[in-house]
Amino acid sequence: MDLFDIFAGQESWHTRRLLDVAKTLNDEQLDLPLKNQVKVFPWDGPDQTLRQILDRMVLTKEVWAAALTGGSMPAIDNTPPSDRTPRAMQARLDKADAKFHGVLTEVRNRSGWDDTFVDALCEPPETFTFGGMFAHVITFNAYRRMLAIDALRRLGVKVEGFGCPSEYVASLAVASVG
Repeated sequence: MDLFDIFAGQESWHTRRLLDVAKTLNDEQLDLPLKNQVKVFPWDGPDQTLRQILDRMVLTKEVWAAALTGGSMPAIDNTPPSDRTPRAMQARLDKADAKFHGVLTEVRNRSGWDDTFVDALCEPPETFTFGGMFAHVITFNAYRRMLAIDALRRLGVKVEGFGCPSEYVASLAVASVG
């Protein structure tokens, strides 16, 4: 069992599943203010709606993928509404995931988790280890995933599972049998 494959795979798999469920909602439901708005980072405002939680999960991958590949900073506060639909967010996630997983698969293959990279998108640029950055993404997107599941359930949506990596592992077993 490769823990990178499990954690990276489950994070993307769960995010896609949440976006699939979100496709069944209307704009009013996606933009309904959350009862428990939580400020995740000191430099950021609180997540205020389900749409914002999902968008920030995708944006996290986009920002880190850009930092890892020398790309440009994605639009953070002025993402056009057309890019914030569940379908558009899923397309954005697919692009970011390909870059993110491509770099980190190579890091895993050479056992380079302690190696560092410079995130030139930070002001001023900062140095991170690949392992620390990956742990950051997994931790905060897992937290937001729990918030999204709770928001969906409060809307009366039936959500399968509870966001655990074991659900992803079980899906792999089912896929290999079928």
